[in-house]
Amino acid sequence: MVGSNRKSTTVARISRALVVLVIVGAAVALSRTMMGCGSGESSSAQTTEPSSFPQPQVLRSSHGVLSLTLRAKLATNKILGPAAPAMAAGATSDASNTMVVGTITGPTYDGKLTGPTLIVDPGDTLKIKLINDLPNNPPVTRTGMYPHEPYSTNLHTHGLEVSPEGNSDNVLRIMDPGTTNRVEIKIPKYHHAGTFWFHPHVHGAVTFQMMGGMAGMLIVRGGVGTVDDVKEVKAAKQIVMDFQVLHTTSANQVAYVNPTATQLGSSSPSAADGVWSAYLPPSNTYFTTNGVLNPTLHMRPGEVQRWRMLNAGSGETLLVALQNHPLYVLMNDGINVPNLLTLEAGTPYVMGAGQRVDLLVKAGPPGTYLLQCLSPTTSASVSPQGIAPAPRSSHISGDFPMPTYPITLATIVIDGKPEDMALPTENLPPPTGLPSISTMLDTTPNAVRNIAFELCGVMAGMAPPTARLPSCGWFLNKYDSNYWGGIPFTSLNMIRDADDTGVPSNPPNPSEPLINFQKEGLFDDNVPLFDDMIVNNFEEWTIVNKSFSDHVFHIHQNPFLVTQINGIALPVPEWHDSIIVPAATFPGAMVPITDPSVTFGSITFRTHFDPITVGTFVTHCHVLQHEDIGMMQRVDILPAPVAGARRQKVASMERHLHSVKK
Repeated sequence: MVGSNRKSTTVARISRALVVLVIVGAAVALSRTMMGCGSGESSSAQTTEPSSFPQPQVLRSSHGVLSLTLRAKLATNKILGPAAPAMAAGATSDASNTMVVGTITGPTYDGKLTGPTLIVDPGDTLKIKLINDLPNNPPVTRTGMYPHEPYSTNLHTHGLEVSPEGNSDNVLRIMDPGTTNRVEIKIPKYHHAGTFWFHPHVHGAVTFQMMGGMAGMLIVRGGVGTVDDVKEVKAAKQIVMDFQVLHTTSANQVAYVNPTATQLGSSSPSAADGVWSAYLPPSNTYFTTNGVLNPTLHMRPGEVQRWRMLNAGSGETLLVALQNHPLYVLMNDGINVPNLLTLEAGTPYVMGAGQRVDLLVKAGPPGTYLLQCLSPTTSASVSPQGIAPAPRSSHISGDFPMPTYPITLATIVIDGKPEDMALPTENLPPPTGLPSISTMLDTTPNAVRNIAFELCGVMAGMAPPTARLPSCGWFLNKYDSNYWGGIPFTSLNMIRDADDTGVPSNPPNPSEPLINFQKEGLFDDNVPLFDDMIVNNFEEWTIVNKSFSDHVFHIHQNPFLVTQINGIALPVPEWHDSIIVPAATFPGAMVPITDPSVTFGSITFRTHFDPITVGTFVTHCHVLQHEDIGMMQRVDILPAPVAGARRQKVASMERHLHSVKK
């Protein structure tokens, strides 16, 4: 049976039943565990030797094509960690001398906790046969943007500048259970080298599928004249670090949403009325690296390695630091920086969900050092340049227990014969296929837009109208219980056009101070947020965060050049495809979001719409628990008007010139 290419509709595919997956085989009974990393794979997976650092299966393109099959299926995997006395009581050791600390049953690619690493070259074609062997979907009981269809899937190549149409990187495509689906993605010859990834993207099912481990890294190799060809970079051993945050219930299952939830997080443990109430304590959370807990990596003193890191968690922010070692930033989100950037020892690199970073790490004196995820209470910047540091609070849902920090992601053992390797000291080559930074800054934008992250609800002090944003009354009435299928749902997590300001109510109404907004606040796949985004145009966007939670802004297909954070200019603008928009701040004691002392967080960026990206895609918060209840918008890139074709050809030519300079 061939899968459907239809695009999802707003009403027909919109609700979930609470689905608790059945354990396959014997489960190891465990109380809630917060671990740092180890090895967890199905019985068919490779066994990790005690002295080795686990790496996912690698699939490389050949003769311009990478063909593979991915099978989405339920599977039970062991969660493995270091064999040490401190591990959970009653745990057993397996043949590879690692400790079985739990099991997880949930949706996977090919029955494994981590998908394969795909390696391609610019100009290659990625051909994937995606077989959906997941169970049939439960009946739909909720409507609107309530999470729905846990077992439908699709595939998104996060960060690639490729077509969003047809059977390419089309996230509005639905691949239902029992179908076989062809995906064919043509990577432009001028595409920049970098670290990207792939994962499912059916609205309403993403969190559930990602919490089971459905994700993998995707690497585009660079040729002569690219950053991959820099002598010191080329000499460095490459290590993939796919960080995942896996959640299970106390029965070791990845559970779907509560079909009768009335808000994002439960009002109390006894009420259990939140979307993810199945994960109220006792439950399990595992911070894994390449599917294992706290693996050990060996380095020689003075050795330089290139660590390709991915935050493939559903919503957790990772503040990554290596004890007693500086970190040297080579790439943000798969796009290299102009010059190697140094984070001093103890300063973390902040990774929002979906973000990647390529680091060069130079091993220090012999010893054992921990690669850690620091507490989100640590004051840190969303940029490695240190702009506007603050605690990194990301409110994914109060239903998930709070981890105990710091969390060990890996143990680094420095031993053996010293090897004094060099770090790059010269300017790094500009990324191929992108306009130069000077072009991005000097070109007058064709459009200037303002986007807002807004939260509305009745919990967290937002019940009084004076304590919530002036837009909330209108949108809470718009998205009433009828919208949600007859059950009220009071958590509105919106990303919307901030220039759609509404009008004052007349006569004044304190419950609805502003009315008649023209655009949607929640995702509607039938309507684009803007109707005038033209291919090859340059635009400037400011994303404002009107909440006390960090949100990860991500837009598909085209990267963006961040120029300001909280209104502060970056010394060196940074390319990203995902970045945390800082939470609103306030001095002193907690106040409502409407208090005059509150300062909203923001980022400002420039972007250019590549010709290959004409079509329909989305922008959203990459905290997937937010995205899955509607914090997403459709965006369309339209073909160029004939009258402007000659001028628009200039920007397109510059992208191609970067690639031929190799």
